[in-house]
Amino acid sequence: MNSTPANSPDLEQSLDVEQLLQLLRRKEQNWLAWGNACQQLQKAGYSPQQIFEDTGFEPIQQNQIVVAAQVYQSIQSNNAEQSTLDYFAERHSDVLYEFRILNHKERTKGAELAAAKRIDAEDAREVTKALKSFYAIQPMPAGFTDHPGDAVAYQNWRHARQKSDLQERSRLIGQGLKFAHSEIAREQLQQLLSDFTVLKPQAAPRLPWFRLEAEEGLPRLLPMVGRSPLTLADLKAAPLVEAEQSFGIVTTQTVCAWVALPSWQVDLAGRRPCGADCPSPGTRP
Repeated sequence: MNSTPANSPDLEQSLDVEQLLQLLRRKEQNWLAWGNACQQLQKAGYSPQQIFEDTGFEPIQQNQIVVAAQVYQSIQSNNAEQSTLDYFAERHSDVLYEFRILNHKERTKGAELAAAKRIDAEDAREVTKALKSFYAIQPMPAGFTDHPGDAVAYQNWRHARQKSDLQERSRLIGQGLKFAHSEIAREQLQQLLSDFTVLKPQAAPRLPWFRLEAEEGLPRLLPMVGRSPLTLADLKAAPLVEAEQSFGIVTTQTVCAWVALPSWQVDLAGRRPCGADCPSPGTRP
């Protein structure tokens, strides 16, 4: 099938649709050309399903090569090494796709590491996590450099220290040594081969979630005006309190004591509510 989108009647004049479709059908050139062709067709109004019916490229494959081509352009504009660009020019779009969530600089570092180590998409996913986490740490962890290989080594070193299972611990150490770039990073990992101390990760405290089901659950701040019995002057001296926003925030420049009560109707209905210390009958002063 070869249909032009209804919303693009002049498409043939601005874009050689048939040439792009033929390129995809015959899988001419390389995956970068396929990604650019899919992107051009989509911008021109072709849906992924239409492209699939005309070329055999499934929508999920279209998404991968379009995004990977954008990542390739990103590392190219960020002056990635020519050997890296050459490595990804013919294949490995699935690896570049994994770097989509990184910024331009991190993508370049990840791509150069991927090309040097010849990693697959699964490893690229782990590299992405490591770079995202490592470059967010300030200051940089001691014993590791800012090289992307050391970033991955640090991630494995950190996880290995938290494992008591020797097999899993050894696997993480080996994975870290595979990527470690600096000698100091390698030493950090090799120390774990003789140091079996397990450092359990400390989970961040979770804040409880409170849902106020009734208005009475909201606090009501009242100024304290003294100790009973009170005079009229004491009551007139009480500061005027106006609660703001939905949480009853109170701002005042008056220096006094305050008491927090539930939002009872008697508090809400008062013109100028205030509090006073009223000792129980029989209580000695």
